[in-house]
Amino acid sequence: MKTLVYFASGPYREEYQDLDFNGIYLIDNCFKKIQHKQNHIFSHGKVTCIGMDCLESIELLKNEDVHIDCFVSLNEGLGEGGGSYAINSDMFLGYAMPLFKDKYIHIMNKNYYHKLKYVSMDLPYDIEEIMENDNKYLSPYIFSKYDYHLGFAKVYQMTKSQNKQSYKLSPIIKFDIINDSIWNYYEELDIAAILFSDQGQSDFFDKLPKVINMKNKTIEDIFTYCVQNKINKIGFTPKACLNYYALIKEIQTSYFDYPKEIKLFHLNKNNYKVIEDLLSISIAQV
Repeated sequence: MKTLVYFASGPYREEYQDLDFNGIYLIDNCFKKIQHKQNHIFSHGKVTCIGMDCLESIELLKNEDVHIDCFVSLNEGLGEGGGSYAINSDMFLGYAMPLFKDKYIHIMNKNYYHKLKYVSMDLPYDIEEIMENDNKYLSPYIFSKYDYHLGFAKVYQMTKSQNKQSYKLSPIIKFDIINDSIWNYYEELDIAAILFSDQGQSDFFDKLPKVINMKNKTIEDIFTYCVQNKINKIGFTPKACLNYYALIKEIQTSYFDYPKEIKLFHLNKNNYKVIEDLLSISIAQV
């Protein structure tokens, strides 16, 4: 089963039926405007059109057991089109990452964003550009005909990589730094402590179960919360624990039963370089 998902796709095109995929999903708010479709989810042959916000669609795709072989996002409608966040941002890709196969194709145009939104593509994947003479190449112009994609829209082979470092800071708390998305571990965590810079996602993440927004909270507040609520396993994103010294001190001096495991997750390779350098000097690595 080969699956392509096109986020912020714009309208359906009949030519999608000719693509070499068993299932194709188009995610776009434009499908909400089709009045005769009551639930805003409908199909044309092997193409499923989903009329909803891209962030909101992730849970639906998970429930449908969708696993992405090809991810497409080219013309998102930022600004005049009403788009409020970048589909290729760390925020969105990290949240969507549980859908990605360990090896998948990613079609995007980084130049599209200019200075509108920050897009790094610094992810826990080995990334190799697929050139036009490769049989794996899929032309971006199938999905968007705009001239500004010429020379800038790229097709990448993405291969999952992961780097996990464990440190012995405490006899009672297991501490790991993991180069991966926190959302790949969401089900096994008791709490996900996050703090995203405003990229247009509004309060979407604040509404999710098991999520704590670290805005206006300290590391001490979180440890107290863990003790009061008997939280065994907690994960942090980088911005959620910028006070690394306070975090290390709390782990080293804690004598409470909770939390039992702390995991720091990061998409960008050097997010935790400061804390890793600190620990490599002062702490014996397991």
